[in-house]
Amino acid sequence: MLNVIRTAKNLWIDISVQKAFLGGRVKSIDGTKIIYDSVGTPYNITRLIFFELYPIKETDILIDVGCGKGRVFNYLLYRGAKNKMIGYEINSTVANKTKRRLSKYKNVEIRCEDIFDNFPAEGNVFYLFNPFNHEMMVSFSNAILKMKSIKPVILYFNPTCIDIFNNENFTYELIDIPRHYYKFAIIRVT
Repeated sequence: MLNVIRTAKNLWIDISVQKAFLGGRVKSIDGTKIIYDSVGTPYNITRLIFFELYPIKETDILIDVGCGKGRVFNYLLYRGAKNKMIGYEINSTVANKTKRRLSKYKNVEIRCEDIFDNFPAEGNVFYLFNPFNHEMMVSFSNAILKMKSIKPVILYFNPTCIDIFNNENFTYELIDIPRHYYKFAIIRVT
C-alpha cells in the first residue's frame, strides 16, 4: 500500500510540473559504458538532499550533470525553487523532450550537449547521480578545479567514484541514506 501511495505522489509531482510521467530508465547512448543509463533521482531522495542534507540557498546556481528527464529540477520547481538551473543531457532525444517540457520555466535551461564541451562557469552547486565512469569523473574533477571565480559544491548521489575526490584538492562528507542502501557525498573544493 505504501508503494502505491508513493507512486501516486510521484506521478502527481511529475504531472504538476512537466505534464508527463518521468519514471523509468533510459538506456545509455554510449555502447562503451562511459556514460551510464539515465535513471531519475527519487523525489524522497531529492527532498532529503536539497532540503535537509544540503539546503539550497536562493542564490545557488544549480547544475545537474546528466539531468535526463529533469526529475531533480521537477521536484525543486514543485517545491517553489526559483534558482537558476542548468541541466546537461547528452542524449538528444531525452534532452529535447525535457527542454520542451520545462520551457515555460525561465530559470531552467536544458543543454543538449556534453558538459565538457561547454563547462559552466557560473554554477556553484553541481548535482550528480553517478552519470559516468571513473575516467570521466577524473575529467569532471579536473574541470571543477579549473573554475577560477568560485569553489563549487558537488552533491554526489550514489558516489561510486568517490575515491577521485580523496586528495588535497577536495574535502567530502560521505553520508548513509537511511532505509535506502545508498550513500551520498557533499564534496567541497579546498
